[in-house]
Amino acid sequence: MSNLDLFSLLSRKIFHDLINPASAALNGIELLKYNLANTDAQVLEDETFQLLDMSIKKITAQITFFRFCYSDPTSAKNENVSINFIKNIINDYISFTRLKIKYINDLEQLNKMHAILLANTIMVLQSLFPQGADINYELIDANTVTIRVSNPTGKINAEILGDLQSRGQDKIKNIQVRYLNELTGIYGIKYKVISGEDNETSIKFLQCKLG
Repeated sequence: MSNLDLFSLLSRKIFHDLINPASAALNGIELLKYNLANTDAQVLEDETFQLLDMSIKKITAQITFFRFCYSDPTSAKNENVSINFIKNIINDYISFTRLKIKYINDLEQLNKMHAILLANTIMVLQSLFPQGADINYELIDANTVTIRVSNPTGKINAEILGDLQSRGQDKIKNIQVRYLNELTGIYGIKYKVISGEDNETSIKFLQCKLG
């Protein structure tokens, strides 16, 4: 068993144990909001209640997103998953960040491998652009994906950019970039990062031909 497989099994158990109470808390707060709307709607405007509501939604979105990123990256990686399923997981997560995402293609499904790479790339981009950025995701063909990022503020983490552009795994310091590299290696995918002076950054993922 590889280190990644061991990590995935452990992650699956941890996130399974976490998502149940988080989902129960989310359902509970929604039921409480429904009941209060009919009895004491003023409580819904209380800052403490709103903080509790937002915190439960955030932790549930994070657990769901992280579970998709880490729990099962190799099983059924070539199967297709609903684009709405992927969008819900990603949009719920990035709603609590400074990132925005747009899907160029009008897709109904997305290859699971591409979806996992997108989710893990979003994790990297969140650190790469601490002040936020606009992400454009485009599936060029079955083997090629391009992610173009517009960074209006011009703020970029130079160390993480250097890690992304590095070809030596042992030289990479950021753990999320190391994990992304591990995934692309397992998937037989190469990627190239180009960062221009116009606050535009592009990442191109290309499936390598086997044999």
